[in-house]
Amino acid sequence: MRLKVFLSFLFLLVMLPAYPSAGQECAVEETTSTLSCVPDHIFAAEPDQRLLSSWLHPDNGITFQPVYYGEVFTNAHGGITTRGSTHYEGLLDLSLSFDLEKLNAPLPGRVNMLFQNTHGRSLEQYVGATQLISNIDSLNNITQLSELWWEVDLYESGITMRVGRQDLSSLFLTVDTASDFINSAFGLSPSAGLPSFPAPSSAVVLMTDLSSDVSVRAGLWDAYRSNEVGILSNNGSILFIGEFEYRFAAPFSQLPGILTAGATYETQGSVPAGVIPSAYGYYFQYEQMLFREAGSDEDSPQGLSAFVQHFPTYSSDNSPFPQIPHDALAGITYTGLFRNRDADITGAGAGWVDLDQGGTDQEVMIEVFYKAKVNDNLIIQPDLQYFTTPSGIYPDALVAGIRFQWEL
Repeated sequence: MRLKVFLSFLFLLVMLPAYPSAGQECAVEETTSTLSCVPDHIFAAEPDQRLLSSWLHPDNGITFQPVYYGEVFTNAHGGITTRGSTHYEGLLDLSLSFDLEKLNAPLPGRVNMLFQNTHGRSLEQYVGATQLISNIDSLNNITQLSELWWEVDLYESGITMRVGRQDLSSLFLTVDTASDFINSAFGLSPSAGLPSFPAPSSAVVLMTDLSSDVSVRAGLWDAYRSNEVGILSNNGSILFIGEFEYRFAAPFSQLPGILTAGATYETQGSVPAGVIPSAYGYYFQYEQMLFREAGSDEDSPQGLSAFVQHFPTYSSDNSPFPQIPHDALAGITYTGLFRNRDADITGAGAGWVDLDQGGTDQEVMIEVFYKAKVNDNLIIQPDLQYFTTPSGIYPDALVAGIRFQWEL
């Protein structure tokens, strides 16, 4: 009964955006202009409606970007248990960036800080999935300065250096087309064991553009951060990562695509749980726009896109942490599927992980969502996820939820 009510609510949220907003109907269709139905005053400049002052503006050298994410999810079927499995979880991101040149500081470049707070409860103990249900799930609630780094161009070499505590997924292993999914597997799941949310770590990154279409990045990270104080974790393990990105236009259609290839290597280290073995991996990512609606452009594309990713890893010995020897992702998204909802995004994707925990030793996750932009500050996103044998050992599970994103 609970699932039927929840699904009905999700259905209404998904389908209502398909109807034109009030005041947008035309008595007579105009073929010469897609804007003929909209009064001219709509396009007049409007003041920033956010709660926080706009004096923290890039033109002044300081950019402040506060965003709040809140979501309610329930385990409707299967997994470990459905009893008492409806919970709220939230994430507050406070990002502060300083352009040192605009501020006339003695140092060049820019400095970025990210404060994060998570609260509420996740469904990890109810579903048991390796691919965590939500990309704001920090496993345990956190209040911390997650990132603090300095970025500078190295003279006129064309190379940019970033030094400090940072999230690996902000530069590496990112799939832009998959960024609107909620499941953590479509970003960089905490279960991957890499220095990303909720435990980024100190790093040095070098990056350059070899041409307008080719970029190269390389980084050295303090791996497996085991404490929340100090600059380094002192576990002796270092992560090396390199990535090559090629941006292109597909033959015939000339639609944009991105091909990414990378490799990782982690040295041996030690934590209280045991010895960390050395490990290496490689990954391939491919994104491609398949169809673009007439009238849309590169700045605001509307249409169908697809992506795939594969990331196998290999370890020299048994690790004290859960391992994912192989994983793969694939999915599609459509921007502007419904008339007069050009900024809304709908998507469907799947993730597969090869495990070493017994049972079926594999887990498949399927996610579908609709991301509706209510206004410039608020986004609502109903979401459904289905898991086959979570962690390879639990019954198939169905998870339903809804997220809101509020730009303060």
